[in-house]
This record gives sequence, C-alpha cells and structure tokens, in this order.
Amino acid sequence: MTRPVRSSLLGAVMFLTVGVALTGCDGFVIGDRPPATSSVSAAPESSASATANPTPVALPMLPERPAPGDGWTAFTDEQRLVSFEVPDSWTVEAIEDPGEGFEEGGLHFDVSNADGATLAQLHTRITPPAEECAADGASPYVVLSSEPVDVPSTAEAEGSIEPRFVVRVIQGFRFFSSYGITDVVGGADGAACVLYNTVQGPDHIGLYSFGDAVQLRALDPTQVGSRTQSFATIAEAQKRFSQKDFDAIRRMIMSLQVAS
Repeated sequence: MTRPVRSSLLGAVMFLTVGVALTGCDGFVIGDRPPATSSVSAAPESSASATANPTPVALPMLPERPAPGDGWTAFTDEQRLVSFEVPDSWTVEAIEDPGEGFEEGGLHFDVSNADGATLAQLHTRITPPAEECAADGASPYVVLSSEPVDVPSTAEAEGSIEPRFVVRVIQGFRFFSSYGITDVVGGADGAACVLYNTVQGPDHIGLYSFGDAVQLRALDPTQVGSRTQSFATIAEAQKRFSQKDFDAIRRMIMSLQVAS
C-alpha cells in the first residue's frame, strides 16, 4: 500500500522530564562507537587483469516472505534487500530525497499509521559519522528497553555488540527518547554525546537504520520542534512504551530481515 512520497525525515525525538535521579542501566555494556572502516582494493596482478571488464556481482536477495496474517502484511523492497512486517492499516512509502547524510544507492522508506503519523524510517547506506565526543560534552543516558534482534552486523571494533532493539533516553534541558536497532553501545560510564540507532551491514547495505531516528542527542530549547513530546516522569515514559500501539512498532522493527 503506497501514497505520494513524503521527503521529510522524522522531525523531532520524544523527550521527557524526570522528577527522579537518573542512573545507568545494570547489565548493559557501555563503550565507545567503533570507527568507520574503509575497504581497500587489491592491486591487479597484471596489465591484462587491470584492463579486463569487471565481472558483475549479483547482490544477495531475500527469499519470498510468507504473509504473516492476523491483520499484518509483509513489505519487501523491489530489490529484495530488506523486508519487514507491518499492520494492514499502516503505509510504507519510498522517500525520494532523504536529505544529507546518506551515500548514493541507498534504500529509504517511511512508515506511517492510519492517521498519517510517521512511526519509523528505514535507511541504508548511511554516511558513517566522524564526530568526536569530548568528555565534558557527554550527557547521561538510560536504556529503558533492550532486546536482541536477528539482523546482520559486520561491526567488530571495540564497543560493538550483537544487534539489539533499544529504547533509550538522554538528558538535555529535558530528557529525550528514541528507539531503533543498534550494534554499538552508547558511551562510556553511562554518558554519550550521540546515541546511534544504526547497524553496520554488509557492503551492499552499508550502515543502516530502522527506528524513529538515525541518532539521538540532547537538545536545547531552540532545537525543539512542534512534534516534540514530553513526559513528566520516567514512569510515565515507561507506560507509553508499554502501550499496545508501541508493541506494534516494536514487532515491526524487530521483524526486519536484511539480505546478506
């Protein structure tokens, strides 16, 4: 089911104010985001091999996905590189212009509910971030939820973890939340400048994301948009993320399959 393409990325992340002390999340490993790696092509063995036409390499494809039923359907892109389950009443639209921060040839999809509200976006071939985080620039964050998810990851650097679906909050002038998949812990000692909802995939996918935002950072009042939401307490936020509609978002994101 499709509608005219929307080009906007997710506007703003949800935030919440908290009346209790913020603590780290027990049992969740903390570390720095692994640096991006680059591939190096081997030198040709002879002038003949250097001038020969390259042999086309077929991209892996996902097998046909059976319909889940129970009011849900399966979405698969035309190249059969990504697939996920989505409620029948929700809409998946291609994003023709995702903006900056992406390499050429990526896949970009927006998922909205029956009211037209964007719930998640899927992106591949994200440009790896290069920013550094100063010790005094990091903000405390808390992991509200963390579950393993079966998607491919090639991350091997320090701080890498098996891919997980996470819901996290980070402290700014309020507390901001985001959800998505990741294969890297947020930061040292329960603090980070940016929390990434990204997974390092195989070469034909690159860095990819499926969630409400590619990254989450603490905001100041001038950065808060009209779609920003707040909660009075962490308990109120946890209640929001335990509601039935969020269960559907979680199921959709955790159903993601990526060709590898």
